[in-house]
Amino acid sequence: MRTKRRLQTAALVAFAVVLGLFTVQGTYALWNAVASATPGTITSASFDTTLQAVNTGTTTNMTLADGKTSANLTLSPAGTLGPGTSVYGGVVVTNNTNAGGQFNTASTVGPPSVANLNGGVLATYIIVSAKTAVSSTECSSSTGYAQIGTSGLVSPTVGKGASTVFCFQVSLASGAPSTVKGQAVTISLPLTARQLCGVPSGC
Repeated sequence: MRTKRRLQTAALVAFAVVLGLFTVQGTYALWNAVASATPGTITSASFDTTLQAVNTGTTTNMTLADGKTSANLTLSPAGTLGPGTSVYGGVVVTNNTNAGGQFNTASTVGPPSVANLNGGVLATYIIVSAKTAVSSTECSSSTGYAQIGTSGLVSPTVGKGASTVFCFQVSLASGAPSTVKGQAVTISLPLTARQLCGVPSGC
């Protein structure tokens, strides 16, 4: 008699992107363009990055209203996770700065942290891969994914008002034993954003 070895998506209690903190506290140091200005009013700009979960449409700013606290965005992969199968999720990262002139950014997803809950061993058999994409529809495709290295996965350049997409694939190793059925893990992915040089001649 065959033993059913299927794990419901619920076994992944929290597949969350832990959004990296990159607040206004660090933005001024990155604005290295130099230009002369006539006397007048100087207005500061915000480094505003918005994130949206691909499967649920839930949105948040990377930094909460206090300007100091990193936000958390929970992704909800659809489908059933079984040995040798995968589920998919993703996040859309939008550069919503109100700075004048050119203000390009890039985002980086760091290596995942997979932690067992309640003393289980499921984390041993979980594989997290990622890719960048132009559209969130690409997240449901099984092609192009790779495990995230120590230097992280860096997005293409994102101009003001534009977006990039990070897609995530969570897989259960084909050799996972039936004893992990019903166990749970948390998966956290740190995401940071940085300003790229915005002057044509370089920084």
